[in-house]
Amino acid sequence: MSSSSVTLNCRLLCACGCAYYIDPATGKYVVPEDDKFSPVAGWIHTPAPVSAGQINACLVGENSDGIIVAFRGTLPPDLHSVDSILDWLQDFLAEPGAYINVPGKVHTGIYLAVMSIIAEVAAQVNALSPAGKKIYVTGHSKGGAMASIGAWILHNTNQLAISQVVSFASPKPGDTGFQQAFQALFHSPAQIRYENYDDIVPLLPPSAGFIKLMAGIPYLGDLFKRAEGWDYQHVGILQYIESPEDQYQVIPDNPLLMTERLGEIMLEISEDLVDWDFNSFGEAHTLQCGFGYMSGVCPASVCGPQSQS
Repeated sequence: MSSSSVTLNCRLLCACGCAYYIDPATGKYVVPEDDKFSPVAGWIHTPAPVSAGQINACLVGENSDGIIVAFRGTLPPDLHSVDSILDWLQDFLAEPGAYINVPGKVHTGIYLAVMSIIAEVAAQVNALSPAGKKIYVTGHSKGGAMASIGAWILHNTNQLAISQVVSFASPKPGDTGFQQAFQALFHSPAQIRYENYDDIVPLLPPSAGFIKLMAGIPYLGDLFKRAEGWDYQHVGILQYIESPEDQYQVIPDNPLLMTERLGEIMLEISEDLVDWDFNSFGEAHTLQCGFGYMSGVCPASVCGPQSQS
């Protein structure tokens, strides 16, 4: 694999993959034998895990790009269980709240997750002597929204100069007030978000249009209706990863993209309810080799041709 073919964003995605090596039971960083992420992330030294209980975790390390802060995402659900899927979606459907150290309103659960570890995250960054180094904040899934809220706090509360925030599969972190303040601080291209075809998580908490479309869907309609009036917004510049049929091309946002995505996801939800199998959601959301995020952001050589779908 040529190092020149691996971009910064690919290294950040692989750092997010490494964050899942933080054992939820012990909080230790345990690298598996089949590790594909660490060589690409390019850690200079073993990164430091930060965790609070079984749920909230972050990995802080350094590579040739600078200091990497990678927030771990939500642990996987049981994709054959409707109850598990609904419980998992509940994580992304929390009412926004106002807090003194962030602008506007932000996702209550994700904010509390960030606050449970942010002091230690800042301490680990400072331990790497950040003066003169670039600091990148990243995360996948819930970790993506944690990255946005965490970057704001690290920059403003902990006085750490964040160079860029790059999220993958992130739910929306806050309302219009948070979005406007965040993007005034981290203006283009200082915040980039990657979203994959058929991935429902970046559409959560749902917009008014999405709530209306979901109204007739069993189980999900009532669940999403509770989010009416919450005003959650995306942050950052969208990089959209198209389907395998389109060879995982990455394209910028455009006015027709959201309409097309909603239609595709509605069709996918209907098919999954008929088959009672939600594996397609997991496949669209995962950062593992062979699926959209890895295939769109990294060259095939990272995983090897046998891993590509």
